[in-house]
Amino acid sequence: MAVLFRVHWLSVTIWGVKEYGLKMWQEWFEGVLGPMQAVGHGGRGFKSLYKALLEAKLYADPIAQAGNEGNPYFGLELPGSACDAVPDKLLQEFVIVLERWEKARITRLDLAWDGTPFTPEHVKEAVELEQMRSYLRREKMLYSVSPYEKREDGQVGTSSLRLGSSQSTRMLRVYDKHGPVRLEMQTRAERADMIARDVLVKLPRLWVDRAISHLRDYVDFLEQETEKLLPWWHAFVNNQARAMKTVSDARTIELNRMLAWVDNQVSPTLSVLADVVGSQAIEAFVVSGRRKRGQKFNALLEASAKGGKAHGGQEES
Repeated sequence: MAVLFRVHWLSVTIWGVKEYGLKMWQEWFEGVLGPMQAVGHGGRGFKSLYKALLEAKLYADPIAQAGNEGNPYFGLELPGSACDAVPDKLLQEFVIVLERWEKARITRLDLAWDGTPFTPEHVKEAVELEQMRSYLRREKMLYSVSPYEKREDGQVGTSSLRLGSSQSTRMLRVYDKHGPVRLEMQTRAERADMIARDVLVKLPRLWVDRAISHLRDYVDFLEQETEKLLPWWHAFVNNQARAMKTVSDARTIELNRMLAWVDNQVSPTLSVLADVVGSQAIEAFVVSGRRKRGQKFNALLEASAKGGKAHGGQEES
């Protein structure tokens, strides 16, 4: 049976007012998930919550936090069933627009493979035999069996294995309650943002190979002596190499986003001003900007004063 790859969860924070978020939803997703409807209360640090079909949500009006005054943002959340309803091409175009034109951050991305050539028991055995290459510790493995639970395909008996914590930036799950074995990689925060911008901007037919590369950055299963991949893992990864991607610290990521935004949105106008008025106009904008900027830039400025060194975050244990 062929392995089926899918995006199983996508959450994104976008800087802008609530009305812009509702308009964005209408333009991008209302055609497949229906209109957003206010539910009359908030959630997850926001005063307003909207819902569409298949539990898709929009969070707006953030509760005031120090340093974020006058800097509104909203959150879009597409859980598994909602992601299944959105065409891959539409999802790709949405992420491309986020990357090029919006100040946005993907906060959660779950990737899933259905019909894998291995079971939770294969992974459990490999971990116990120390055939796993990962920053994960063996103690973080959680394995459970429900011998009488019915699977969705009619068979009886399910098993599930989890590697990592739901609070970390990556977590792995292998389970068979749907029938075919599913492998899920849940990613959060900077890791989710980095993977989404590396995978989802590509043509959908290329997603699966690139996603496997990021999966192998997190975990590999191989023989200790020869360092050859275990047969079932080799069959699954299909010779796809590791992505070899690391996450920069938050300050470096934010600085790169600011540079990209200025390049895409501001540089054409600045070039016209420089050619027509002269470079002194740009210098005047810099002086004016220093007077207007708020506390939200303090972290970047403090890092620059200390030499601007970027420290990579610790990998999951």
